[in-house]
Amino acid sequence: MDFYNVFVYGTLRRSGMYAHYLAASELIQEGYILEGYALYDYQQWYPYMVPKPGSTVTGDIYRVDESTLKELHELEGVDELLYRFVYLKEPNCHTYLKYNEDVRDLIFIEGGDWLKYFRSLPR
Repeated sequence: MDFYNVFVYGTLRRSGMYAHYLAASELIQEGYILEGYALYDYQQWYPYMVPKPGSTVTGDIYRVDESTLKELHELEGVDELLYRFVYLKEPNCHTYLKYNEDVRDLIFIEGGDWLKYFRSLPR
């Protein structure tokens, strides 16, 4: 069976609302800081990650099997071209990038930490 290291930065993070998708996966590193990318808020519900020099994104790296990866692809809409599944040379893992990178009308998440940002939103 093949395994993949996957960097997650939003709802899939350890305490995110979709963390249960990764419950059986090995947490490799929590709180990894990825340089050269930024997060944007889509409707106070979904984070979009796009390349942006000088910015950082905080996330977690998991080791997932093929079955879990298939579930993640379905959740992230890879087949519907919502997100692209791409390889990151550093830190040697894959992640999901927003397919259409036009984020002009979205809220930039200062500091790139979705969980911290999401907890700060008014309920």
